[in-house]
Amino acid sequence: MLCSTDRAPVYCIYALLEPPFTLKSDTLVQAFQSSVPPSVPDTPLSIQPCGCLLVLDKDLARVLQCSANAEQYLRVAVDDLLDHRPEHALGKRLIGKIRTELRAANRLSGPLSIQKVIDGRKTRLQVNAFQSGNSVVVEIEPITPLGNRRLMGTVNQWLTKLSRAPTPDSLIEILVAGVRDITRFERVLVFHFDDEGHGVCLAESLAKGLSPVLGQRFAASDYPESQREKFAAREVRSIPDLGADGIPVMSSATLSEGVVREIDASGTVLRAPSRRQRNFLDDFNARSLLSVAIVSQTGLWGMVTCISATPTPLPPTLRDAARTLVTMATQRLFLLKARMESSFLLQVQESRDFLVEDVKAGLSPSDMLQKYGSEWLALFRAGGLACKTKGEISEIGLTPPLKTVATLAERLERRHGQGVWLSSRLKDDPVSDGLDLNGCCGMLAAPMPGEDSAGWLMFFRREHDRTFYWAGRPQADALVSSPGDGRDLRRTFSIWQEEVRGTSEHWKPVERLAAADLGEDLALLASASEITRLNEMLREEQQALARANEKLREAVSHDSLTGIWNRYRTEQELDKELAKARRHKLPFCVLLLDIDHFKQVNDTWGHEAGDELLRHIACDVTGVLRQEDHIGRWGGEEFVVVATGASRADGVVLAERILAAVAGVRITQMPEGVTASIGVATWRPEDKRKELVARADKAMYAAKTGGRNRIETDQGL
Repeated sequence: MLCSTDRAPVYCIYALLEPPFTLKSDTLVQAFQSSVPPSVPDTPLSIQPCGCLLVLDKDLARVLQCSANAEQYLRVAVDDLLDHRPEHALGKRLIGKIRTELRAANRLSGPLSIQKVIDGRKTRLQVNAFQSGNSVVVEIEPITPLGNRRLMGTVNQWLTKLSRAPTPDSLIEILVAGVRDITRFERVLVFHFDDEGHGVCLAESLAKGLSPVLGQRFAASDYPESQREKFAAREVRSIPDLGADGIPVMSSATLSEGVVREIDASGTVLRAPSRRQRNFLDDFNARSLLSVAIVSQTGLWGMVTCISATPTPLPPTLRDAARTLVTMATQRLFLLKARMESSFLLQVQESRDFLVEDVKAGLSPSDMLQKYGSEWLALFRAGGLACKTKGEISEIGLTPPLKTVATLAERLERRHGQGVWLSSRLKDDPVSDGLDLNGCCGMLAAPMPGEDSAGWLMFFRREHDRTFYWAGRPQADALVSSPGDGRDLRRTFSIWQEEVRGTSEHWKPVERLAAADLGEDLALLASASEITRLNEMLREEQQALARANEKLREAVSHDSLTGIWNRYRTEQELDKELAKARRHKLPFCVLLLDIDHFKQVNDTWGHEAGDELLRHIACDVTGVLRQEDHIGRWGGEEFVVVATGASRADGVVLAERILAAVAGVRITQMPEGVTASIGVATWRPEDKRKELVARADKAMYAAKTGGRNRIETDQGL
């Protein structure tokens, strides 16, 4: 048995399996590595012969560089291009369009086209341009006829299928099938970088006779963060024919070597394969490649990679069509994931709604665990749950011993302080040194802040054994220019089956957010329970009892972070307004406000910055309300405004003032501001509280999907 020590906690590579496929172009490592963007070459820049390239100065007044084949496409000799104005070859109208668009963005919003006579035939050329440092790179490719292929209809069919995909998994399956249908490559893969940075193949579509590589993984050490940043920045990589000779890019004789070195045209889709890619793909008889990055708001999520063992000419229209599918799928993918997270938060929120009533009943946190514990365990995919307050520790399911729970809470309070804490390898963290964990491998701990000391709500997960199939040895660099004889090559790229132990499933960001909300609610219950105990024990000490009750009333009605009304108090006001509206037929509006991209604020600037931003927003929005309006924190980054006596038009005017107030908020840690999306719902005679708020929520969601930083009403809902 072989063991690798570079992946915590334990990776046991227990079997070197005979590869079930021939290691040629259908090797997943080869597909993944061949899409790596090239580094800055140590030789003059060259491009593939499927188009030509011009590099202009930033003012588009002079051609600094051009590919040696430019005359073939532009009908102008290289000597007549270099140091001359580009209008000579591209026309004043086209250069004017490029100049106008590049003033507002770094690249064209879409390709332009011109027409040239090449070999006696009129040929349309596609033109793309982007800024690179102090230069503008212009890519020119011929638009070849597609024969009897109905590209627009095909693309629309696949876009329709993508728009109807119900789950992320089904979406990715549709994507690989659609891209392969359009490009005609032999194999199309989608792979994803997981939480640890490893690459894993999630879906593939392949020609008959090729062996599947679905589920194979690649070590994160082979693809460091800097490499993934290049994937995200240069989204498209295309190699129609690896065997085609490269075309050198010629520079003006007036340019110094220093200026030439500063020109970076490596972002062009025409760039020639790097030496590393060429050697690697030659070793495996691969001749063509297309890769498109899947980019989320936080960086590279994964890649769509197409490969074939034979040259696969790919007109720019087909490449752009494939990219369109990937772009659509990317948007749909993250929308589906957001909906799944919203559904999870809604289930947690429904559970929290019942807690409001339990505050009145005086139930303790221990009672809450017995009442709701099984439901919470299922929601958080946890095996056990413990609640540690000042007075007691309660638990349900599989947890460490109560003594261990107490020690964990003390160490978290001393070392970590406030804020959610989590781990999927609990036994390897110093917080658990010397403790009996009773088989628990993962912990998600949310603070329960109080006056004298903080309690903790702790979710525990069991060990989650997993088996991975690695392409190439995880602990060795499998990229070699000369892999040796067939036996060595086969051994190097054999599939390794790896058993991972000592970890739990990873905690999702949305689970962290929901746990924090539950911790706050249980802290309120703990405070209520403590007050009840004091009432029973200290009945004769009226003054102390009055102070405790005042604290309880404040805790019940106000949000501890922002100081404005909490959800419970806001719901009371909504019920009051509904009763008044039904009795006197007076209109009123409910505005549901959600901060755009708030998760990105927490991820980028930290949760303390996020908390400070929420406090400032609550303060500034309160300042633009009318005297009769009320604001409360609904949960997380959501706020509710109750606009008494306001019609729909009045509500929209108020929402516009709120949008402006949010946009003007600034904090020290985050110099740029944020925006918000607002849904406005107007009272209807048949309304109950949940129906009114639900319409405001739908309107706010419409504002989100409509582009954010905007207002939508419930008219027509």
